Order: sequence, then C-alpha cells, then structure tokens
Amino acid sequence: MTKTYITMISLQSRQGLLKTCYRPQGFALKKNRKTSFPIIPVIAEDYREGDTVKILAVRADNMDTPDNYMVFLEELADLGISSDHVTEIPVAEAQGDAAGVGLLLRILDEIPEDSVIWADITFGTKPMSAILLYAMNFVEKLKDAEVEGIYYGEILRRKGEQVEDGAILHDLTVFKLLGDTIDQMEAMKLEDPQKILHRMLERQAEAPV
Repeated sequence: MTKTYITMISLQSRQGLLKTCYRPQGFALKKNRKTSFPIIPVIAEDYREGDTVKILAVRADNMDTPDNYMVFLEELADLGISSDHVTEIPVAEAQGDAAGVGLLLRILDEIPEDSVIWADITFGTKPMSAILLYAMNFVEKLKDAEVEGIYYGEILRRKGEQVEDGAILHDLTVFKLLGDTIDQMEAMKLEDPQKILHRMLERQAEAPV
C-alpha cells in the first residue's frame, strides 16, 4: 500500500508565506504543528518510517512558487521524508479547458494503484483546487485507491491582518462521502433520495458526540 499525499504549492511570495498552526475543525491531530502547508500535519499524523509514500506537489508556474516549493521540501525533510518521494507537477498558472483536463489526468496518472490518499486544496488557483476535488471524486472509480481525507486550510483575517490563532483546518471529506452516497442511491433507484439525506443528517445531529 502506498500512502499518497497531494497538495498545491502556494502562489504567495516567500515573505507572505505564513507559518502558523492550523486548528482542526471537528477532528483531532495529535501531531499538529506550525507549518506553511496544511498537508504537513496531516502527513505527520499518519506517516511512519518505512512506509511506502508518494507526495504530489502541484506547482503553478510563476515567480514565487519555486521558492515556496523548496520550503515545502524542507518541511518534509523535518518529517524524515526526502525529495525522492516527491513528484512535482508544474502547470501553467492560467488554466483553460484543455490544460485543466490535462492536469486532472496527470494527477490521476501519478496516483499509484493500491493507494490511500490525502489531499489538500488550500493553495493554487481556484480552478486548480476544483480540479483536485474532481480528481478525488474520480480516482476510486478508476483505480484501486481510497480517499482518506480532503482538507482546506483557512486563515482568518481582520482588516487584512491575520487573527491571532486564527487558522483553521477544515476536513471536507464528508462532502465526497455524501456524493458517494447519492451515487449509490441513484444506482438503487431509491425514491425521494433528498428526503433520505435529510433523515441521515438529522440522525447524525442526534447521535452522541
């Protein structure tokens, strides 16, 4: 089994690349830490020495991302993961239809069979983040792979300045699972699937924490 982690490299300048502690929202990370890349504490949580690991780093081709990519490699090195395990995917910053489909297929091609996948959509352009989300929806249908987590790191700001301790890590995996459930209901031709979804949500809200 390969542990596969996917992230976008920040488009911000090196000076604007904040290192902060993202607080998990609704879940826990025992090995949380300050980082410039929200995927780093996710990797730290699950990676063990000797694991087969592959990291995909999608990098828009602009003047700031090469420096930020090096920062990412340094943070991986702190976890004991060398650059040999990293596949860099450089792409044009402007994503048209053909380039976007090309990026989606490249991500899918680079994910090994028998993979467990964690993905971070925090950085990159908005189309790039959407493309990675679509890839996470498709990969289980195309390969022997399981999506374990999809994350987004949010930095809260007030009047343009970061709020102290105002960085949150959101787990968006539930939305993919919801999509999977809808696909299953469609295949089973269930009546009133939206009503079923509301019932599921009500039961979840009533369940003890």
